Amino acid sequence: SDEITDCICNIGYEGSVDGAACVACALGTAKGVNGSGACLQCAAGTYLNVTAGSACVTCPLFTDSGVGSDAITDCICDVGYEAGSDGATCRACGVGSYKPVNGSGFCTACAGGTYLNATAGSVCVTCPANTVSLTGSDDLADCICAIGYAGSDGAACSACDVGTYKAVNGSGECVDCAAGAYLNVTAGSACVGCPASTHSPAKSDEITDCICNIGYAGSDGKACTACAEGTFKQVNGSGTCSNCAAGTYLNRTDGSVCLDCPANTYSLTGSDEITDC
Repeated sequence: SDEITDCICNIGYEGSVDGAACVACALGTAKGVNGSGACLQCAAGTYLNVTAGSACVTCPLFTDSGVGSDAITDCICDVGYEAGSDGATCRACGVGSYKPVNGSGFCTACAGGTYLNATAGSVCVTCPANTVSLTGSDDLADCICAIGYAGSDGAACSACDVGTYKAVNGSGECVDCAAGAYLNVTAGSACVGCPASTHSPAKSDEITDCICNIGYAGSDGKACTACAEGTFKQVNGSGTCSNCAAGTYLNRTDGSVCLDCPANTYSLTGSDEITDC
């Protein structure tokens, strides 16, 4: 060389002009060729923790870093991956768990009512309409019909109709309300017992389906009162009690039929004791 300008910066060093003293590339920057060019910041996903570097170092697997990173701890886990500390190799979140942000935090189990059937997930999937799932569910089939709804696992479920109910989660069918109960809303979990001294047929869907028992009188859908002594009622329904006919008696309440007086005796209408004969 015959000129000072033939003296150019080494790899890992930068200078403003050839022939001048050169300065080492700072942390987080590198220069891979000789010459007076400037050092370049490490690209995202790399770092360099020494000066005068010629090349940046790739971050560990499934991590990322910002531009110009100067330490391995700048390499943090990608979305969907976890590790105990920054700068370590990260592992994918398992099925049924997710991680929505970059960093060294741990994966979180999918909440109830969601699922995730893939690894390295960033968000869980909401179950179909009217279904539920346990925390950490990892398959669509884990979404089962909620109480009061019926259908197949993994599919949207339909509400139980009035007069029917379903008391547990799962794919079972809705069940008819038993006799003596009713349900006047959809998606019910339990039927409502009829008022006192009334009954209703199976699958009743209104309180007015609850009618007075034999031997009781009152309005449909309300508690009924026992027929008094000397009166009776032979049929179910809202009718009134009737007086025992002449020649009969009834010495108990809630009666359905009056008793004949003994032979060759007589009683007045509405008699309530055998001695009335």
